[in-house]
This record gives sequence, C-alpha cells and structure tokens, in this order.
Amino acid sequence: MKILLKIVFLLLCNYMHGTITLPLLFSDNMVLQQNSKVNFWGKSSPNEKIVITVDWQNNSFTTKADNLGSWKIEITTDKASFKEHTISIKGNNEIILKNVLLGEVWFSSGQSNMELVMRKVKESDKEISESIYPNIRLFNVKKKKADEPQSEISEGSKWLPCSPESVKEFSAMSYYFARKMQKELSVPIGIITANWGGTGAECWTPSENMKENPVLKNIYKRWGQWEIDKVKDSIAFVETKNQNPKAEEPRSIYMTKRQHRRPSVLYNAMIAPLMPYTIKGVIWYQGTSNREWANEYLEQMKALIYGWRKNWKIGDFPFYFLQLTAYKYSDSNLAAIIRENQLKTLEVPYTAMCPTMDIGDLNELHVNYKLPYGVRLANIALANSYKKKIDFCGPLFQQYKVKGGKVEITFLFNKKLHYNGDKLNDIYIAGNDKKFVKATAFIDNNKLIVFSTEVKEPVAVRYAWNNTGEANLFNYSNLPASPFRTDVWENIIIE
Repeated sequence: MKILLKIVFLLLCNYMHGTITLPLLFSDNMVLQQNSKVNFWGKSSPNEKIVITVDWQNNSFTTKADNLGSWKIEITTDKASFKEHTISIKGNNEIILKNVLLGEVWFSSGQSNMELVMRKVKESDKEISESIYPNIRLFNVKKKKADEPQSEISEGSKWLPCSPESVKEFSAMSYYFARKMQKELSVPIGIITANWGGTGAECWTPSENMKENPVLKNIYKRWGQWEIDKVKDSIAFVETKNQNPKAEEPRSIYMTKRQHRRPSVLYNAMIAPLMPYTIKGVIWYQGTSNREWANEYLEQMKALIYGWRKNWKIGDFPFYFLQLTAYKYSDSNLAAIIRENQLKTLEVPYTAMCPTMDIGDLNELHVNYKLPYGVRLANIALANSYKKKIDFCGPLFQQYKVKGGKVEITFLFNKKLHYNGDKLNDIYIAGNDKKFVKATAFIDNNKLIVFSTEVKEPVAVRYAWNNTGEANLFNYSNLPASPFRTDVWENIIIE
C-alpha cells in the first residue's frame, strides 16, 4: 500500500511540475545576436519560476511563467567573439545549451532559387569540400504548411555548424551570403533559412495584411473561384485529355492540388514560429511565381515586409533583396513589371536592392552559379547595415525629361555610368502612338541620352523591358542597371 501511495505521489508531482521545454530554435550550436537584448521563450509548469544563467554575464535573468505555462524574457548579449558559450535554463528541471555563439543573425527566405541547395551548384564537390566554417551556423526550417499561425516549426529543423555534411542540403545563396559576411565582419554568423520552390509572396505574408487590402483581396477571390471550379473542370479535363494527352491542366486543378501555394500557409508554419527570435535582418529572393499577378506585387511586398516587422516585434529590421534575374519568360512584359515593382518596393524604409540582369541565364530558370547572388546580398547588408564602403547597387532609374527630340534620363548609383560594348542594347523609344522602336543612346555627364530619327517627338523610353541577356548598362562597379520604363502604358509588349 505504501509503495502504491508513493507511486501515485510521484506521478502527481510529475504532473504538477512539468518540465521546461524550448522551441527548436534554442539549442546547442545556436547563434544569438550580439550587443542586443535577445528574446528567449518557452513552456513550463504554470507560474513556474525560470532562471537563465549565461557565462558572459555575472548576473542571472529571472522570469515567471503565466497561468498557461508560457514564458518569455529578454537576455542581454555581449559583443561578438568566437568563444563557445553555455546557457542554463532552470526551473523544475534544467536545460544546458552548449557551443552557443554571439554574432550576427540573418534570416533568408524565398522560392526555388533561394532554396537551391549546395549539392546542385556549379563545381559542387569542390565548393562543399571547402565549406568548413565552424563559426558559421546553419538553421534550415523544414517545409510545412498550416491554416493558422503555429508556435513551433517542423521537427528536424536544428542549428548545425557549417561543414561539408551540413551545407550539402542548405540554401546555396544563403551560404554564400553568410561566408562573405563572416569574411568581412570577422564575427560568427547565424543564418536561418525558410524556402519553398514555386511559391508566391502571398504564401509568406500574414493574412491580416492581405484580407483588408483592396488590391490583395483578389487573392482570396481567385482561390475561392478555383475551389468552386475544380470539380467541373476536372470532369471536362478528363474528356480533353482523352482527345489531347498534352492538354494542360485548368488553373483551378493546378492550383488546388498545390495547397502550399495558398495565402499565408507558409507564413503560418515556417515564419510565425520564428517570431520573436532576435535577428539583424532579412534577405529575400522571389518573384517568379507572382508574374501572372505582377500588378499586385508592390502591394504584396509591402504587406509582407510591414507584416513581418509588426509581428516580429523587434523593430523595423532591414529587408534586402535581389531583383528578378534574366530568363526567357513566356510573359516577358509581366516579368518586367515584377522587376519594376521590386524597384518601387524601395519606397519602404530600410530596404535595399541590387539588380541581377547580368548574371541570369535565358535558358535556365535555376542558375546553378549562386556565388554572385549571395555576394550581392552580402554587399547590400555590409553597405547598409554595417556601413562598409562597398558598392552594392547598379544604376536605378530616377527621372527623365524631354529636350529637343531627345530623352534625358538620370539615375541613382550612376558613378561612371557606361555601357559595355559598342552600343547600348535593349533601349527603345516611342512617341504618342505608343509604338516602340530601337533607339540610339549615349552617355553625357552620367546621364543617359536617348533618341531615334524615327521618333521626332519622343515621350517614352524603355530599357531591358523584354527577355534579354544583353542588357549592358553599368556603373563604376560594373553592377547592372535595373530595367526601367518612363511610361505607365499597359499591355505594350516589346519583343
């Protein structure tokens, strides 16, 4: 009887005194943002006292769980170093985190080109074998979707020191970013990445930032209509396939089979659980899957950036991105509008971008040479967040005026504006008839002067507004100019 009572007592104690648990983000090998008050959180018994001790501080940090057993606290970090630290989290039980570094923490995200892993890059065997950087730590968020914001990411997501084994399945663009950052800053780098190929920006955006937006409401209308149409379209498609085996699936079937493309589902499962882990900033590469709705993309990116910043609750962190690169899109005009809206996204404070028209491949959507992409992202961060004297952006269209039958165009980042080769390629000019013809251009005092003998009274100029691998306007650092147009005409396509 006494033994039975003792067993019951121990079971009750175990029930009443639950163990501390931490999100997967908090583990051995993690990197914490240096010189900051970083967020720490977890679960325990209701009202349990939590004491956190770190070996870089003499004092401990104490908090108390709420009635549901949730707790959150800010921990003060020191200046970055390569010393491996230990953290103790103690309540009814104790968790010891080892091999923790203080450094710079960045988050990367996007679709397939950001997702493309190191084992698929150019000269992958050599690149992977040389990737021994124990002070770069990698955290890959495993794929998952959810209809509501989650509190935890997928099992299997964990911090790993950068090594040939851990980098093999890691985002190549993110790895090259981290490698360049560590070389320039000489501090530990933590890089957290969450990617999913073939996804639109709406998948990664909080729903509350889209549902009340007059432009982005269209996303929900489209999905609602696809759900309605999929049954009848499926029946019709079976009949069509019998007659034409190469027939393409109706959009309703194609999209509803891809539930990971629904609005917010990746934000809910892969972004929300990371909040409010303290990061320095975000790097982003995406846009291909939004081409069909290119005119919504500016509002979409504003919703994503402002939504992340609001929900992360760590201030207006930097958001840096690359412009969509060159590729032989079937809808070249829509791809150009995506690039234009990426340029307009720079209206959002604490953003920066670099064009990439010179490093794409018209015949390959997933270019396997990811080094220049990662380096350009790193240069954006180094110049803007760390005040390094690094040129990070090519010429960006600023304004234009018509003077005597010529159009004079000025740019930002225009130092030593030049074109490679004998002439400027892919430059077009039009009058009021909206018929674009190839133009002649020259550079005068870092301004681009554009004209054509066929257009006596020009009103509009477009540059690289098509599928082009020959865009050749650059600045002093040989960074390419962004494609641009001076008009707002719709449905004008340059072949």
